[in-house]
Amino acid sequence: MKSFLDKYDTIIFDMDGVITSEQNYWNSAALVVREYLTSEKYFGGESIDAAAMSRDVAAIRGEVFAGDRIINELKGRGVNSNWDLGYVTVCIALIIGSSDPERILEYSKGLGANILDEYDELAEQAAKVLGIDESEASRSGRLWSEMRDCFQEWFLGDEAFERVYGREPVQCGKPGLMHSEKPIIGMDELKRMLSELSESKRVCTGTGRPYIELEAPLKSWDVMRYFAADGLCNYDHVMEAERKTGINALTKPHPYMFLKALYGTDYDDSRLISGDYDSSLIRKTLVVGDAGADILAAKAMGADFCAVLTGIAGKAGRGYFEELGAEYILDSAAELI
Repeated sequence: MKSFLDKYDTIIFDMDGVITSEQNYWNSAALVVREYLTSEKYFGGESIDAAAMSRDVAAIRGEVFAGDRIINELKGRGVNSNWDLGYVTVCIALIIGSSDPERILEYSKGLGANILDEYDELAEQAAKVLGIDESEASRSGRLWSEMRDCFQEWFLGDEAFERVYGREPVQCGKPGLMHSEKPIIGMDELKRMLSELSESKRVCTGTGRPYIELEAPLKSWDVMRYFAADGLCNYDHVMEAERKTGINALTKPHPYMFLKALYGTDYDDSRLISGDYDSSLIRKTLVVGDAGADILAAKAMGADFCAVLTGIAGKAGRGYFEELGAEYILDSAAELI
């Protein structure tokens, strides 16, 4: 292992862009934006062909996200969940009255550095355009929830969506992008890294994926056994904590997810949020991530951060992580070993 890892007892990995590839999530987000802005079932007037859109997803993503520049811009401002990526993009399109990706990109550049500070304003402006109450357009409100479900339709596919949610998709005919997931580093490298780390470290996750989407690749790749059973913090924990506490902003860049992984998924949420925990453990914790939301959450927690350059910005992201004070920067998570 890298010598600097001797300092740490716990390693918390973000998943997408670090262990799992985020390509199919970005693809799903692009399909959500296209469907919402064109389908007669949402804000457009067309009847869509879901199977054809799945086949043409690369071209659709290139168009919707301006060659991924919108993804890069929003990720750099702390957009972590790909549900939020679709939501923010659609809100901007509604606000400016256009689906032109160049205009959406220009608007994105005017947002603040921390997206958590922008959600209320985006919701207020989108609600005015739609003529609905601001609460319906708010993050985790009706509009966001509908887009989340639309995303899940594209990612899970008809069969898995109905099995998980107990109802038919709004738009049928989606085969499901999750069935083609691959790790972002080589499979042999991934297994060796996780195996060696788990021999002396508690290996955890802090991911915006729901559990079903976290479990599926880890089991199919036979690496689930290397992770602490009570360290698999995922978006299901965020939703439950937000429901119980009434706090509607516990996704990264809030430190909640990494704290939940560190102290165990059974640890009381109210205690975590109020700071009632043994903070000495944080000094022996390393967070590994690829995005702005990851380093902002790690710094808010007080943990050291290892950036890996396998996210949307690639090696061009090095300067960003240097500026934010990442303790370590690697080309990929494979270099931990």
